[in-house]
Amino acid sequence: MEVVVMGARGYGRVHLRALSGVDVSVMERDAAVVKELRAEFKLKRVFGSIEEALSSDADVVDIVLPHSLHAPVAIEAMKRGKHVVVEKPMATSAEEAEEMIRTSRITGKKLMVADQWHFDPSVVEAKKLIDKGAIGRAISVIVRSQGFYDASGWRRERAEMGGGALIDGGIHYVDTMLSLGGDYSQVTGKALKGGTTMEGEDTSAALFAFKSGAVGLLFYSWGYRYPPSSLPEFEVVGEAGSLYEDPQGELRNVKGAEYRGGRRENTPVYRGLVVNGQKYPVAGYDPVRAELEAFIKSVEEGTDVPFDPAVAKRELEAVLAIYGVTRS
Repeated sequence: MEVVVMGARGYGRVHLRALSGVDVSVMERDAAVVKELRAEFKLKRVFGSIEEALSSDADVVDIVLPHSLHAPVAIEAMKRGKHVVVEKPMATSAEEAEEMIRTSRITGKKLMVADQWHFDPSVVEAKKLIDKGAIGRAISVIVRSQGFYDASGWRRERAEMGGGALIDGGIHYVDTMLSLGGDYSQVTGKALKGGTTMEGEDTSAALFAFKSGAVGLLFYSWGYRYPPSSLPEFEVVGEAGSLYEDPQGELRNVKGAEYRGGRRENTPVYRGLVVNGQKYPVAGYDPVRAELEAFIKSVEEGTDVPFDPAVAKRELEAVLAIYGVTRS
């Protein structure tokens, strides 16, 4: 099986490092970047354009391009007989997301959104504990992430982003919110511009009303200077107990974790769990590798993808609702 990673200058290299057991190719025009990639990876082929890659006989395209290109490239790839894994967000509008899902169904080609937060070991274990009743009926879910990041490159551009910080990094935390809280009946929020120079918003807050009766509180910011470092990034309060991310946990320091260009790779997103006041053992693994291996397995075996694109669409719709975008 041949997988073409489209967009290998930044996070695409994380995908390349996580892919195993397949032939890997890249779509890249810059000769200097290609030289770097060939020095680090065993590449089957290098394509000089999106059209060239889509016209090839490769089996899978892995789309790590600006957000505005996710839907059109994914739709065209499936129409040309290729399976698709695409970085979050799956699209920049609900209509595009629906067309992607419809194209997957019509062509019979797999479609999955890559979101390592969905596969993170702490979230996976927390969801199991909630489903087993370890904290009783969930009453509230709190998810937060704050810091300062003045985006560069295409992330400064509202049109290419489809918004700002929330649709980029924040959609990961919307995934955590919905993984822990379940389906929601309503979401209201506010997105605003703080102290960054990017065109889109850098700070968002939202309230979720879950179908279970629980409530969710979300805060996400790239405009928070000097934030506290010891807060859990998610908490679930139940009638009979609670669980939350362990702010002193060391799950991110698992064997194989590396820093590349200031970015932590090959490691869980969250730091571990505290359940009913006690540290809870969580086995660490690389969620990027886990998601890509599970997707490749679904292609090979003809089974459902491990992250339903309808769920990814639901998360996108939550982001758009916080932005104040209504369906046409």
